[in-house]
Amino acid sequence: MIIEFFLNEDNVIFKEKYVTTFYSEELKLVGIVWDGIFNKDEYINVFERLLDFAKTNKVVGVYSDIRKQGVVPTEARKYFEKNISHKAKELGVDKTGIVSDSSPFKKYYLNTLIKMTGRPAKICSNPEDAINYLVN
Repeated sequence: MIIEFFLNEDNVIFKEKYVTTFYSEELKLVGIVWDGIFNKDEYINVFERLLDFAKTNKVVGVYSDIRKQGVVPTEARKYFEKNISHKAKELGVDKTGIVSDSSPFKKYYLNTLIKMTGRPAKICSNPEDAINYLVN
């Protein structure tokens, strides 16, 4: 399965108490697995660090598992919409595969983000579907 090949300790970019990030040079994908609560600055910092990483490593897609993610502060979401998404596009990041549970709040948040950024993204209920979306 691709997911075990991608999301493993050998591919960790950085790890914080609320997130682990991964990179597969072969797939050219960055992975973000959220696990807990964070503040606005911590959320923004994750994406700024990944943008810096993408400046020197080819990234065509982002895998984001938000099933255990805490609530994203409004200011952080707005910053993402106005800054992060555009910078990622400039660096060649083409699409995002998102793994989410059936939480109505998360679905609303995701659909708002997708609509606001206008970027290709797919919400999936399992990790393999999200990876398949990104690599095909």
